[in-house]
Amino acid sequence: MKIKSKTYLMPILFTICAIFIVWNNYIAVQASSSVKPLAIMVGNSPEEIEHQIGIAEADIIYEMNVEFPFTRLMAIFLNNNSTMVGPVRSSRYYFSRIAAEWSPIFAHCGGQTLKNGDLVNLDQIRYSYPYWRDMKIGGWINLFADTKKIREKSHQLGITGEVNLKNNFLNYRENQVSGGDIRKITIKYHQKYAVSYEYNVNSNLYHRLVNNKYYRDSKTSEYVNASNIIIQYVPVSKIPEDKDGRLKVEVIGEGVAKILYGGNYVLARWIKKSKDHSTLFYDNTGEMIKLNKGQTWVEIVPKETEVWIK
Repeated sequence: MKIKSKTYLMPILFTICAIFIVWNNYIAVQASSSVKPLAIMVGNSPEEIEHQIGIAEADIIYEMNVEFPFTRLMAIFLNNNSTMVGPVRSSRYYFSRIAAEWSPIFAHCGGQTLKNGDLVNLDQIRYSYPYWRDMKIGGWINLFADTKKIREKSHQLGITGEVNLKNNFLNYRENQVSGGDIRKITIKYHQKYAVSYEYNVNSNLYHRLVNNKYYRDSKTSEYVNASNIIIQYVPVSKIPEDKDGRLKVEVIGEGVAKILYGGNYVLARWIKKSKDHSTLFYDNTGEMIKLNKGQTWVEIVPKETEVWIK
């Protein structure tokens, strides 16, 4: 009877073990998965800055030159549920090249966009929903979207929205760095446009300023408080005979970067081997740089851009 009892018990034990292994694997997969990121193009001319919303809620923001004298932003939202964002503007090929590193849903209104299998192109020119215009704002700067509605539209298009994020920006430090001596960074894009970040020792965050004025969300009046600032120097040149004055911005290759977190300054090197590779940042020992948790601003600037760190 004892032998018979063990015979009956063995299949049950194997079944329990199998369930346990499958469940553990399921938990591991769930832990490594996330909703599909959103990459949203946001206008940044002086008129647009007055109406900007949602930037404070983004996880990563890229800023790059477009036609002189303006820059434009691309805001990355990782796990945000519902945030109004805008004014939504057109893309440039170099923005979509960086966006592809996140395998995102790419929200924009026309412009140059590279074809990439990792990028879901949710162009407002093709899809009117989930965008709308605020008729109280005149001209071409009144287009807005909501992150929740963008994801709803992607589901309607059959996009499941899950992705394994492996971007280097998510390689956060376990122990946050703080208390450094660097108090202010200023990036002079041109004579009439300068961006600064002031370090607050108590909060261990950087407050963003535009032309010496603290940046605030136009709707919530929320300040932008960043944990990391990356200044990435790249070759930028005018496209010959382009009537619109568009630029060639080389984001593939390698070059110098300046990285700030916790009041500290690190001189680094960026490398993007090809359009299919992510941009990586290394310190002078060859180690990949880890960032503090929180919002990160990536200021991608021409090599000749004046920058003050003090």
